[in-house]
Amino acid sequence: MKITKVEAIPCTIPRKGGGMGSNVVLIKIHTDEGIIGAADGGTCGQDNVMLAIKQWEPILIGANPMDIGLIVNHMLRSFTHNGAAMGIVDFALHDIVGKALNMPVYQYLGGKACEKLGIGMMISHGTPLERAKIAERVVDAGVTNIVCKVGPGWGTTVFDDIANIKAIRDAVGYDILLGVDANGGLDYSTALDLALRLEEFKLYKVEQPVPTWDYDGLRRLRNKLHTPVWAHESAIEIPGLLECIKKDATDGACIKVVWTGGIYQSRKWAAIAEAANLAITCGSMVGSGYEAAAQAHFLAADPWMTKFAHANLGPPLLHNQWDTTNPPITDDLSKNPPVFKDGYFYPPDGPGLGLELNDEIIPKLITQGKAPISYGN
Repeated sequence: MKITKVEAIPCTIPRKGGGMGSNVVLIKIHTDEGIIGAADGGTCGQDNVMLAIKQWEPILIGANPMDIGLIVNHMLRSFTHNGAAMGIVDFALHDIVGKALNMPVYQYLGGKACEKLGIGMMISHGTPLERAKIAERVVDAGVTNIVCKVGPGWGTTVFDDIANIKAIRDAVGYDILLGVDANGGLDYSTALDLALRLEEFKLYKVEQPVPTWDYDGLRRLRNKLHTPVWAHESAIEIPGLLECIKKDATDGACIKVVWTGGIYQSRKWAAIAEAANLAITCGSMVGSGYEAAAQAHFLAADPWMTKFAHANLGPPLLHNQWDTTNPPITDDLSKNPPVFKDGYFYPPDGPGLGLELNDEIIPKLITQGKAPISYGN
């Protein structure tokens, strides 16, 4: 089997509940056997991702899509290295392999270690009351793990953050896991001050409180807090994860499969994290059913990953419904996005990623002012 054609289509998926939609790149990889792999990786820098995909024409055209490791190795070492672009290509290649083998991706990754995975929720904006209402809504939908964004990158002060966490904790009680995530937006002193003030609320994690490069700051915080300190941006790729482990800088690690470079790279990342006995949660870039499905296959095939709840949130957030079966979603990039219901999501059981491309809607979603690219025959 050989890759004969690659299409990259910039799409903007609106967010029905309000707020900014997701600017994604949908990729379609064609083969000489008529199998087409499709994928997106959620919100990304569309121009940079499409440039990287274009520059990888010599790597992709004529390659055997079954040789995922070899293709990823070439992309990883190219001068246009782009983790998000690499992840999108990786997802589509896995879709092809599963279709060629007539089995779900999770099956050839080692089998389905669990039938369903718990959903974690991320609350990014709003007043304390608004955040509390969001928390109540998702808990009513079955979610048992909530993380609230904090810090100046999200427009809040230390006192705003305390008020937000208090409101959420008062609304949902202490049976729900609650954490905070600063996305590296705090200096060390402010991070320490905030985390100490929040300890009364029994958080299960303080995620990436200090900048990506500050591994020593993460370690120092761990030594002064009762609340576990988790790395995200510092550990999103394998070298950063290794640095966190070597410096004893984290109690847990967060992954976004597309940022790490796709399923192939993420399996190596997860093996390292498990070997270090780190708890793991997976976020998302709020993509279509394709990003959600790719992550669901990766997560369901790894027994270590099935222990935790994951913020694999694209379809519920974009379509503003926590039960994606009622009513069925008809305007996603896939005709049959993964099922989200009762606080869980389910890896699709069809061949490949298990989704069918919704070709009719794609022209309606092309990002204004941008055009698809393609190469090959």
